[in-house]
Amino acid sequence: FDYGYLFGAVCPSTGQTEALVSPFVNKEAMTQHLSQISQATPVGRHAVVIIDGAGWHTYDTAAEFNNLTLIKLPPYSPELNPIEQVWNWIRQHC
Repeated sequence: FDYGYLFGAVCPSTGQTEALVSPFVNKEAMTQHLSQISQATPVGRHAVVIIDGAGWHTYDTAAEFNNLTLIKLPPYSPELNPIEQVWNWIRQHC
């Protein structure tokens, strides 16, 4: 089998999206996705990225970006992660 992993982010105020499709999941891929978000964030604005307990969701992946902050959800609470709504919609429509 070949697998593809999707990293995704949606701005709730503008609907702007950033996504990364990767053949693997690790801190390097997460850092690359955060770089996309950082670059897409307008000058003078700050992005907040909500993360869960995945092994590659660590605070150090955001250390090099001064315009974003990570907020880690409590364990076993995927219902609190807004991106889960997007994944559910994709599963139902694609």
